[in-house]
Parts: sequence; C-alpha cells; structure tokens
Amino acid sequence: MGAMSDDSDRLVLLGVAQTELEANVWRDILSADGISAYAKSTDPMSSFGATPAPGTIELYVKASNEKKARWLLGDHIDGGNPD
Repeated sequence: MGAMSDDSDRLVLLGVAQTELEANVWRDILSADGISAYAKSTDPMSSFGATPAPGTIELYVKASNEKKARWLLGDHIDGGNPD
C-alpha cells in the first residue's frame, strides 16, 4: 500500500485572474521562483476553444507554496481563499 500524501500537496486557490494574459504573468512570476502554478478556467465555453470570460481563470498552487506565492504576487491577487 502506498503512502498517503500529506496536506501540503493539496492545491489551494491563490486568486482569480481577469484574463489569460494576467494568469500567465502570475504563473511566470511564480515559476521564476520555483513555484508551479496551475490555471483552470471556470467558463464552460473555454472547453470548446472559446476565450475564457473575464474573471474566470483560477490559479492554484500547492498548499506548501501558498504563503510564498502570496508574498511574491502581493497586491496583484484578489485573495482567492477566504481563510
């Protein structure tokens, strides 16, 4: 039986970008510091190739990287997680 992953491996919502460009800039900033970020559009039409509607691109990071990611992005993110 494999080892269960710890809580630091779970993904947490970092923020919601207004555009794909904004999400990509955030990801680049985080990537430059060794943090992987995952973007997901909540716009159902984006799965059909349409450009995601503004404010529908969620950016996630591992819980273990959340504090540093929030520090790196500072005021650029909307707070994402209400905790």
